[in-house]
Amino acid sequence: MSVDVAVVENAIVSSGGGAAVSAPVGGVFPADGVFVEVREGEGWTAGWLVADRTDVAGLSVHSVAEDKRVVSVALVPLSPDAPVWEGRVCPDQVVVASVQRPVPVFWERVAGSLAAAMVSRRETATLRERLEGAHADHMKWIDAVATSAHQWADENNLCSEFDRFMEDHDLPPRSREFTVEALVTITTKVSVSVSARSEEVAEGEVDGEVLARALGRRIGGFRRHGLDLREYTVAGVQA
Repeated sequence: MSVDVAVVENAIVSSGGGAAVSAPVGGVFPADGVFVEVREGEGWTAGWLVADRTDVAGLSVHSVAEDKRVVSVALVPLSPDAPVWEGRVCPDQVVVASVQRPVPVFWERVAGSLAAAMVSRRETATLRERLEGAHADHMKWIDAVATSAHQWADENNLCSEFDRFMEDHDLPPRSREFTVEALVTITTKVSVSVSARSEEVAEGEVDGEVLARALGRRIGGFRRHGLDLREYTVAGVQA
């Protein structure tokens, strides 16, 4: 039987060695050293718990969004040869094991190292987030300065040397609207009916004007769309 940590009160959890480990104030997450099970989909991972207590304290903040209510944890396994499991979990993924086991003799040393690593990762993530935010703000400032510079350059009729200066300093040069004309070749299949005594004569009856009229009927006018039929190839003649 397991006890859902999310509803555990400030109880005393008795370990197998006679020691006692208290649940934290508020009863929303077990204390470090409690033998717990972490649910991962259909499976479970068991071990002695080490949790980032800053994350745990954040669980009591009512304004925190549900998807942000996660805690960085590490589980020290029973086998000394097995790797430490680490991850970020929701409170309802963690349950106190029904059978508590005494912490190993090396617990204090391992738990302290794991807790310090969690703090380091959290602080690194915070610094990275601040750096990314500062970079985004800086780029917005550059865009605003460049926009003002472009306007000033246009108002003072500055030449292309201004744009070259901007590019040399990794700043965006002015951009203008251009109209680009292109000749586009479109290939389509058109069938026309002609009266002739043979296939050869029928093929000869077909010319560009006949095909243009057939296309015009299909698209609602050929010349009105500015189209020009220059080349065509007869693919076959059927009686």
